[in-house]
Amino acid sequence: MSLEHFSVIVLGGGTMGSGAAWALARRGVRALVLEQFSHVHSFGSHSGRIRIIRQAYAESPEYVPLARHADALWGQLEEEVGRQVLFRTGGLDMAAHGFPQARHARASAEQFGLPHEWLTGEEIRRRWPAWTIGDDWEACYSPDSGFLLVEPALQSLMLAATRAGVVLHEHEPVREWRTDGSGVLVRTDRATYAADHLIVTAGAWSERVLAALGLPLTVLRKVVWWFAVEDPSIYAIGRFPIFIAESVLGTIYGFPIQTGTGLRIANHAGGQRASPDTLDRTVHDAEADEVLPFARRYLRGVTSQVVESAVCMYTMTPDEHFIVDRTPDSAQVVLGAGFSGHGFKFAPVIGEMLASLALDPSSRPRPLFAIERFRPGFPSENPRRAANRESADHA
Repeated sequence: MSLEHFSVIVLGGGTMGSGAAWALARRGVRALVLEQFSHVHSFGSHSGRIRIIRQAYAESPEYVPLARHADALWGQLEEEVGRQVLFRTGGLDMAAHGFPQARHARASAEQFGLPHEWLTGEEIRRRWPAWTIGDDWEACYSPDSGFLLVEPALQSLMLAATRAGVVLHEHEPVREWRTDGSGVLVRTDRATYAADHLIVTAGAWSERVLAALGLPLTVLRKVVWWFAVEDPSIYAIGRFPIFIAESVLGTIYGFPIQTGTGLRIANHAGGQRASPDTLDRTVHDAEADEVLPFARRYLRGVTSQVVESAVCMYTMTPDEHFIVDRTPDSAQVVLGAGFSGHGFKFAPVIGEMLASLALDPSSRPRPLFAIERFRPGFPSENPRRAANRESADHA
């Protein structure tokens, strides 16, 4: 029996699968994307409507060239599709005394010559009256930071891809895949497909889909919140930047208020271990304690009234860096996994990496994202996070 054949099959049509689809389309590749749900859905890691985009990267200066390239690609996508997905608000990487978030962001900005300002707590309060932080806080302000609209961004990626010939099959979960000689076979309930290459972008399902690899992936349940505020004007776009703030109360991030919603904030730290198939999708009132102490202490007029909330997932690696590589036992299979709560902004550039690894034999993974880093003796957590905890203990 003849099987329908594609050059590349993408397993998972979420954030990185959509990025890969657009990258493959721009190469003129015949590709199929298989998504177990609808293309944009609320069951994975891209719920919550908006995501931060920034270039002065506190996590590591190695991300800065990727962030700059991703920023440019989002602009190209907007032009191609005719829809705005990126909004610039400026951004604050902030830190209480003894925490390194702001200084690490400044170091990245200085290394790459990014526009930025170094601000004290007093300067922050004067420029953005929503803040009530103390004088001992410090921040790196980046004027080019902002946010991406999740659904329009993903829809635009896939629209551009399908216009160029990529095929999307929604509601078609993959039941089995295996390498077969020089290619790959992928079985769903509808059909079996053949391909030269397979790209696995299964999000929180990666641990199960890639179980044979034994990757050190941990899924965390996360809750994001929108709270009513007493004076929405001080949190409006143009008067309040996106922020990431590190203190004893967590690593809290947030956005200016969009039309019809409250102040969106969440805690990047913490989270409960979970499975995507049994995830508790109910938000419990007591969970607001993850963010409300910070909001009441450092932000003006934030109430405990929940306007909206949502559950999503982080898929974490031990060092919180991504996995973008070929599988060790087959050059025909490429994977993108473990985006650890800060990957969305990179979707178009991760898509390019995945396409290159699949199609170009000479392409090599970045060492920061290579599977081989998970070898005996590899640290069990991000050294930076461990250092942050030690700072908090002595703050």
